[in-house]
Amino acid sequence: MTMTIDLYTIQLAMTTVTMVAGVMFILDTFLRKTDAAGRVWAVSFMSGILAAFAYAAWIVVPGAWWAVAIGNAAIVLSPALLWGGARAFNGRPDLAWIGILGSAAAGIAVLAAGPDGGDWAGAAVMFALIAVFASLGAAESLRPPMRENWTARGLTVMFVVVALFYATRTLVFLLRGPEDPVFMTFLGTEASAFVLIALVIVTLASLLILQSERAPRTPGRQEMAVSYNADAVLIGPSFREIIDDWLERANFHDEQLVFMRVELDELDALNTAFGRSVGTQLLGEFTTVVRRYSSPHSDIGTAGRGALVVVAPFGLLEHATADAEAVQAGLREHRIEAAQGIRLSASIGIAGTDRFGYDFDRLMGAAGEAASAARAAGGDAIALAE
Repeated sequence: MTMTIDLYTIQLAMTTVTMVAGVMFILDTFLRKTDAAGRVWAVSFMSGILAAFAYAAWIVVPGAWWAVAIGNAAIVLSPALLWGGARAFNGRPDLAWIGILGSAAAGIAVLAAGPDGGDWAGAAVMFALIAVFASLGAAESLRPPMRENWTARGLTVMFVVVALFYATRTLVFLLRGPEDPVFMTFLGTEASAFVLIALVIVTLASLLILQSERAPRTPGRQEMAVSYNADAVLIGPSFREIIDDWLERANFHDEQLVFMRVELDELDALNTAFGRSVGTQLLGEFTTVVRRYSSPHSDIGTAGRGALVVVAPFGLLEHATADAEAVQAGLREHRIEAAQGIRLSASIGIAGTDRFGYDFDRLMGAAGEAASAARAAGGDAIALAE
């Protein structure tokens, strides 16, 4: 005896799960002082809710083919913004405009087919775009600092499963068509609904934990306790709270603040060569040197394993560069006996408010891109954000 679940029941389950997950995440976002990543992820859940309602309208309203265009556009935008939020989490531009373009392409593909396009109008475009954005999300979740957070592995798994599932759907759909028994059994609407229900739940859990670690719930700024790690460096929301206040006052006085991202070179190689216990000691030595040689008028925060961000007022970027050079010189002069006397080096990226404005996330992203450029140049280098 077999049990068949009709399309209406499947869509009702999808709509219910998506709505509950979306409302939970959006409500959690409102209860926190969230950063750019949390806001982008909240819009991603809103897109998922819109897609669920659009597909429900398509099922229950005869002739509502236009609802498929809305649903396809919204369901493509959802993973695109999950990827964008992951970029923002890593201090990079969210590139939400790329997701919007992809969403528009998915909707236009349905509209181009018109009312005679059938149930699968624009499906190949939608499948391919979801696979692409999920692949980008998986790659982004493996970049630091997200890579250093074990909670993000749930997000990585979700992205990989979605990418593989929708890439397979695209290939089988194009090669064998939607009426093929293999497609209908393993890749059809019913199968995709059960996959998506499971993944929505995993995504919600991962993002709620990631957001709670970055932006704990606080009823007001004045009640927040400043938090430092064992190396006397600001962590998480404490760093952002303090620097946001700096940026607001610097903007009022039209003075420049400079973000200097300092990344320890070859951290993975050092851990491999000397073991993680020595690697942890190296990180402590690295932090000590950066604190000692940075400007005494700076605040320093963590930006992932082996990465610090130094924020200080500098009238000219040349002065900030000189400060960065002092940090590099201090690292070279500091011998570490536990690691056979090796000397550390760092790749440093510099971004100033005169060029990038007074937005915390934009400055963090620009400094991160510059640090990546310094590392790509061979390491132990300094790069100014373009």
